[in-house]
Amino acid sequence: MRKLYFIGAGKVGTSLAYLLNKKGYEIVGIASRNLKSAEASASFVGGNITATNDIFIFIEEADIIFITTNDDAIPFVVKDISDKCDINEGQVFVHTSGSLPAKVFEPLEKKGAIGISIHPLQTVASPTEGIKNIMGSLFAIEGNIKAYDIALELVKALDGQPFFIDSDKKPLYHLAAVIACNYFVTLINTSIKLFESVNIDSEKGLTGLLKLVRGTINNIEKIGPKQALTGPIARGDIHTIEGHIWAMKKYIPELLEFYKVLGNMTVNVAIEKGSLSESNAKKILEILKDI
Repeated sequence: MRKLYFIGAGKVGTSLAYLLNKKGYEIVGIASRNLKSAEASASFVGGNITATNDIFIFIEEADIIFITTNDDAIPFVVKDISDKCDINEGQVFVHTSGSLPAKVFEPLEKKGAIGISIHPLQTVASPTEGIKNIMGSLFAIEGNIKAYDIALELVKALDGQPFFIDSDKKPLYHLAAVIACNYFVTLINTSIKLFESVNIDSEKGLTGLLKLVRGTINNIEKIGPKQALTGPIARGDIHTIEGHIWAMKKYIPELLEFYKVLGNMTVNVAIEKGSLSESNAKKILEILKDI
């Protein structure tokens, strides 16, 4: 079985190391500039795995090197390795960034390496949650075609669904994930704050919102996002929208621009759904324009 080395002891790297170790891959080491982080990661993965703060120590030994640092650090790690290490011909380097292209591995490819990006379309709040969520996810693969077989092998080991993406389209792919995941968290947090403003405590508000959201996701899964759209814009309920705007102007004017942007986009979805008449769509857009 191939030997893997992880540089970066964060949530994604630790989760992948754990899962691939369980699938029979040999994890020769986990490195981090912070030795305690590397030790915590190795302990979580289990087995006789070396933790180190020397990122160069296992470069020559490993068949596949994962660089699972934060995105901004990846080019610097690549440069350090290129400057200070001998590279085996055909040695595979992987990063898991959703936005950074595999072109970042260019300095290593000039020395004979093969660079590939494998990004799990999944949220990883902690290694404990990561090992539950990553299995079976979609994985975006981008980079050197010579590494495609290995990328597919790794994704298969994770029971994942692979797809290939062009380098120049990768930021759009990542944007889609950010909107669906990260901005969704912001939406829920904003709703909780609105509940708190009418004396609904955050715990009770979150419980209610989660039930609401689960119902919405269930609808999206069954009938698709357009047909799942409900609410005042989908109904063309002008007075309700005017009531929202009145309340925001009086109590929380900082939300007006937020409401305007989402409202304009929701009008388009409602039109595509076929539930919003052209006349009501024009009225709502005019109301939003005047915010």
